[in-house]
Order: sequence, then C-alpha cells, then structure tokens
Amino acid sequence: MDEIISSKIKNYLDRLAQSKRRPSSFIFFGTDEEGKIGAAFYFIRKISGKTGDDEFLGRMRAGIHPDIVIIEPETVEDKKGRMREKEIVIEQIRKAQGRMKFFPYELNYKFCIIKKAQKLNAEASNALLKILEEPTASTILILLAGDVDSVLPTISSRCAALRFSRKDLPAWSEENRKRLREIFIEDIFDKFNYAEKVSKDKNGAIEVLKDWEAVMADSMRNLADKNNSTDREKIRKIASMIRENRGAIDKMDYSSANPRSILENLFLGLQWK
Repeated sequence: MDEIISSKIKNYLDRLAQSKRRPSSFIFFGTDEEGKIGAAFYFIRKISGKTGDDEFLGRMRAGIHPDIVIIEPETVEDKKGRMREKEIVIEQIRKAQGRMKFFPYELNYKFCIIKKAQKLNAEASNALLKILEEPTASTILILLAGDVDSVLPTISSRCAALRFSRKDLPAWSEENRKRLREIFIEDIFDKFNYAEKVSKDKNGAIEVLKDWEAVMADSMRNLADKNNSTDREKIRKIASMIRENRGAIDKMDYSSANPRSILENLFLGLQWK
C-alpha cells in the first residue's frame, strides 16, 4: 500500500518516526480511506525498522501480527440484502486493550489501528478515552477517521492530527477525478467503453468509485459550508449521486453481480440536470 502515499506524507512520517518527541496517539483524517490505512501501515513499518520486510507487511495486512491490533466496524447484511457497517462497540475496545496490555512480542511497541473511528459508539469512545488518558510507553494508537470532528473532542485533543486531502493523493487518483468530470458530458458509447475497460479489474474499479465518492463528498461539504439556499438543490443532487455510487461499490464488493453491468447502470445515471 505504500504506493498510494504521496511523497509529502511519506517524508513527514519519516521525520515523525525518528523524532524523540513523537506522540503515542495519532488521528489520520480525510476522505482518502486507502491513503490513511496505507500511511498507518507505512508508519508502523518505519518505526519498527521493517520497511523492506514483505513478510511483515503481509502479516500486518492480514491482521495476524501479534503486536498489531486492528479494530474496524463489523459488517452485516440488512433485510434488503445490502451490507451495512455496524458501530464499533466497547467489547472490541476491551478485547484490543486485553491484547495491548502485554509487552511487545516481536517489536519494540504494540500498535493499535482503529479504522473508521467515527463509528465508535458512546461506550466504546469512553473506553478508548481512558486508554488515551493513561498511555503506556510501549503502545502507539492510530485512529483513522473521516474528520477530526467526527470523534469526541476529548479523544481528538489527545491525538496528533494528520490530514489527508485531495492534493496529497498520487497522480493515478487525480486521473480518476478527472474521469468523473468527463463522465457527465460523454455520450452513451463512451460511457459503455469506459465501463468495459474499468470492469476488467474489479478491485481497480472499486478504487475509481471510491475516489469519485470522495470528490462528490468534498463538493457537497463545500456547498453546505456556504449556507446558500440556492445551493440546496445541488446538494440534494450530489447526495443522490453519492448514494448511487456507494450502492455500486457495495454490489461489486458483496455480490456476484457483473461489474460491467453495475458500472454501465451507474454511468447512465450520472447526469447533472
């Protein structure tokens, strides 16, 4: 996952990993989900002196390294067959805390990554806060969230914050964003040709749609910040497109539906009226 980290972020993490005054808790925030987890993995490898160890990276990605705990929302299927993320609950925090209390087995530190920390419910947030209030010298926590304000202020104030903005994304992500702008004005044949091309790599297609979702979410937030009544219809339209885009991601992720068909239906519906 290192390849999705911008040189700016990587250089910052390199300096931070070597700092004698390095904090013990962090929050990586922004809309780039893959960039945040990639940066977290890179940071852990850098601190641990494992940047060239592919075997270590594989165990970390698989969640089977004894010194690295990964917490994330569980997914469930709703009555309509759609996969939905649950809240992060206190039992998950307690289980992680139980693993973190032991001395590191292989590394110099124990690490805990909390994906989508905005999903922490009240009980889980309070349990995490107690851990942050009494940090141990051998533990490093990394929270990944959409926004700093999406977690309790008492939690975010105890974490060093690092923002992942669109300008930090690598060139291939910027190309995906350019493609989104073009899809609105292309004719049906160009849309179908692009759907055929992208659908050959399902994982790649999902990454394209995640980039698009990030762009649309940023646009909607910018309009909302203006608090202009004339922009309400634009906000409604973007929200609708985000739902359609997310639905396409979920179908490709959790069903056996044909990716090309999913993309064709999505592209036909992406129209700015």
